[in-house]
Amino acid sequence: MFSPIVRHTFIRVILALISLQDLELEQLDVKTAFLHGGLEEQIYMQHPEGFVLPGKEDYVCHLKKPLYGLKQSPRQWHKRFVSFMIGHCYSQSQYDNCVYHRKFSDGPHDISLINESKAQLKSEFEMKHLGVAKKTLSIEIHRDCQA
Repeated sequence: MFSPIVRHTFIRVILALISLQDLELEQLDVKTAFLHGGLEEQIYMQHPEGFVLPGKEDYVCHLKKPLYGLKQSPRQWHKRFVSFMIGHCYSQSQYDNCVYHRKFSDGPHDISLINESKAQLKSEFEMKHLGVAKKTLSIEIHRDCQA
């Protein structure tokens, strides 16, 4: 199964653009991301250890949602996320399919637009707001913003 992952080089390019244009950079985390994906096929699994019910030892579980550890899970989550982003007027980067962008007519510095985007994401996925980005994919971010 193919599961796209953002490239470090693209993260560095984005961080450079943010620095050059003095853009806002906030970070969110999707809680239990894989559970937001769907399954395209019927998948059955043995009962997890310690879960077997007396008299039903021969039964199996029919999965309704992707689980962590399932090969299809990352791909299904990605498909779900792409669908959401495209449906909210974001475009997928032609250089890295894990990066999305959207041009706002009011300009890139309007915090209300960032808050609107965060609200849209939070309405669809269980999110944790991590605040101003300080670290991503082992890259530490230090900003010295001048007024």
